[in-house]
Amino acid sequence: MTDIQVKKTAFLAVCCMALAGIAAAQAPSVRFGLGGGAIVPVGDYNKADKIGWHGLGMVQFGLPALPVEIRVDGLYGHTTHKDMSGAAVPGSTKLYGGLANVVYSIGPKVMARPYVLGGIGIYHVKVDVPGTTADETKFAFGVGGGVSVGVGQARFFVEGRFVSVRESGGSTSFLPVTAGVSLGK
Repeated sequence: MTDIQVKKTAFLAVCCMALAGIAAAQAPSVRFGLGGGAIVPVGDYNKADKIGWHGLGMVQFGLPALPVEIRVDGLYGHTTHKDMSGAAVPGSTKLYGGLANVVYSIGPKVMARPYVLGGIGIYHVKVDVPGTTADETKFAFGVGGGVSVGVGQARFFVEGRFVSVRESGGSTSFLPVTAGVSLGK
């Protein structure tokens, strides 16, 4: 090999190692999370049901070249019916579905980090009344915000959102208030 070929090969090797280091440093991050909390019915849904509970599972992907992250979450929730005075009556509403969200964290990566999110997806709403059941699977959207607290692999989060399921003849809207933990980079 000539001296120029050796220099070109060495330069190429240094460039490849530098690109590999940059690529490794900017690899997408993945976080998995679980949470739960209250579902607060709003609008017409509030007239028929009491505050209930929900569970949430999520996967969040950090994209190094973008200031936002992508989060896919699934929720299962349950509320019970009430009469006009607020007393419990037989029957319940079950909600399950998911949203694909864009998450924007506000400020630098510090111990407590606020964020906003919004997304679209599909939800199934099943209303059980003694003697009859009605259910629909329809388009849904959600917007909200929260705060993520922690350093390293584990982060705790608390968030609130407005979710609306667009049903025929109206919508079922609710506020899931969630506390949970996420793990990953």
